Amino acid sequence: MSKKAEQVENQQTTDILIVGGGLVGSSLALALSTFLEKNSLDSSPANKKALTITLVEATDITANEQPSFDDRSTVLSQSSANLFADIGVWSAIKPQSAAIQHIHTSDKGHIGLSRLHAEDYQLEAMGYVVDNRTLGRELYKALEKHSNVTRLMPAKVEKLTSHDSHYACQVSTSEKAIVTYQAKLVVLCDGGRSSLAQQLGLHEQVTHYQQAALIANIELTRPHGGWAYERFTSQGPIAMLPLKHNQNRPRSALVWTTPLADLERRLALTDSNFLAELQQEFGQRLGRFNRVGERASYPLKVQKTDELVRSRLAVLGNAAHTLHPVAGQGFNLALRGAFLLAQTVLIANEQGQDIGAYSILKRYAEAQCQDRDRIQQASHGLISLFGNQNKLVSAGRNLGLLALDNCPLLKTSFARSAMGLDIVKPIFRTR
Repeated sequence: MSKKAEQVENQQTTDILIVGGGLVGSSLALALSTFLEKNSLDSSPANKKALTITLVEATDITANEQPSFDDRSTVLSQSSANLFADIGVWSAIKPQSAAIQHIHTSDKGHIGLSRLHAEDYQLEAMGYVVDNRTLGRELYKALEKHSNVTRLMPAKVEKLTSHDSHYACQVSTSEKAIVTYQAKLVVLCDGGRSSLAQQLGLHEQVTHYQQAALIANIELTRPHGGWAYERFTSQGPIAMLPLKHNQNRPRSALVWTTPLADLERRLALTDSNFLAELQQEFGQRLGRFNRVGERASYPLKVQKTDELVRSRLAVLGNAAHTLHPVAGQGFNLALRGAFLLAQTVLIANEQGQDIGAYSILKRYAEAQCQDRDRIQQASHGLISLFGNQNKLVSAGRNLGLLALDNCPLLKTSFARSAMGLDIVKPIFRTR
């Protein structure tokens, strides 16, 4: 076979190429494919143009190697549960999640606290906590049913080259072959250290908190009762989130904001000493801590890319932005972005427009930037407010917590924000 013939043979076309098959990339692929197959945007199938979707993932999902699909937990707001219901996966995820029925916020050493209860809003839950392994498994099981999604794994996008009508995407496969895909639209969902983003010259603004999130699962001596706790301390917040019981043993997921100077010491503590220190910092509201699972950590920073879109390029998830986990909104923000991008692309496709045109993608970017900036500012504001140990500031925030706990109007507004219900979600009409 001639070299020229071999080059032609190794070229493929796709409408949308998604780089990264983690929780965000797989959610985007599933949203695009589900709503396409439901003819959800137009009642006339004759006007619908088929779209092909290629999902490229560097690890072997079937071997549980995807780093996003580990034992860490994700908080799903009520609005995220609604979005997953829209694409038909919530019925599989819900039984494997723990419902957040109550939210308790407090300031250690002070009287201020606030409590929210799902039943006050005629809801079963204000949100849910599910481990990433379960979430990833159910997303991929759903993707297997969609014939218009091609999954390449393990495979890696080595290089992206921009052209007027497409991106040339050089993909290395597990067979050590190089295949060049021509894609009308490329979506980067490959995480916060995206080498492709650097290759393309995408710049990001980064603020480091000089802190890390220390995460672990904590076994309790009594049921958590669906309570989620956010306990602000002088060193940073401690979150304890309800988990589904493991073999009838109650558990909560710990996210402990830790100064970098204390991180290695806390990671190296014996289990008993670690639990004793955590108990001292958190208190007794969940009873006595019984056991701690494997501990891990990741650095805390807030970042955002300067460009969410270019012509034929969009950026999603941690490749686009990160924020402090204080309010548990990171994945919820990314999921809304995935659905918003899917909506933008599918509407353009219905109208016979170029799905990769900058004028089209700009609509997604403008709406997503508003959502991102609002969430980042709120999260950063909480950290700044509760990190300030000035006595006047401390007194003011505690009065604020007490006012929130006793003012139904304020409480309802705060609850809707916590549940993500103050955001207008993408609406797809299904037939």
